Amino acid sequence: MSDGPLTDLTPVSSTPIIGVIGPPCSGKSTVARHLESLGGVWLNADEIAKSQLSEPDIIHELKSLFGESIQMADGSLSRSRLADLVFGDDESSHARLRQLEGVLHPRTRTILQSEIAKAKSDRRPFVILDVPLLLESGYRETCDEVWCLQVAPERHQKLLAARGWDMDELERRNARQWSWERKRSASTRVIPNNCTEDELRRLVESELASVLQSK
Repeated sequence: MSDGPLTDLTPVSSTPIIGVIGPPCSGKSTVARHLESLGGVWLNADEIAKSQLSEPDIIHELKSLFGESIQMADGSLSRSRLADLVFGDDESSHARLRQLEGVLHPRTRTILQSEIAKAKSDRRPFVILDVPLLLESGYRETCDEVWCLQVAPERHQKLLAARGWDMDELERRNARQWSWERKRSASTRVIPNNCTEDELRRLVESELASVLQSK
């Protein structure tokens, strides 16, 4: 297994965009992190969105939507109070979540587009696009390929249990998105993760080599 960027496979004039998707506990972060270690630019939309919560203009806009209680005495945003408002199971919470997404998602998309353009300008080997609900959110056209992680049901249940989830929690989260059958059909490659972490890394390297050699 290689331990550095795959510079010998870097395409001359293109930077492939690889979207990575997968159910919770499927190994998506492991795959994205390993791809980054091989020379890719990992764009994590969740981290980009979270970073915006420290920006004064975002705090001001969210206060106008959700009230003064989400701001702490030092002027920073109380993420726990915001989470209490938007992550409930009632319709009011769902509506507030949509409002929050309406503030963060357009800015996140703009940042992602800027970072992708920079990666291409810098002639980076490839980009890993890590976006929740990537297909549902319209990022498919941005990607040259989408890789979908898949885990056998019995193994997946064990991994979920280790995180403290049960199948009811998984079904609740899945209810608001495409079925995984549909997502796999819309993906370029399905990456099975029913193996050790080292074996998964070797599989990722093989798939990446195929992508870069075809460009």
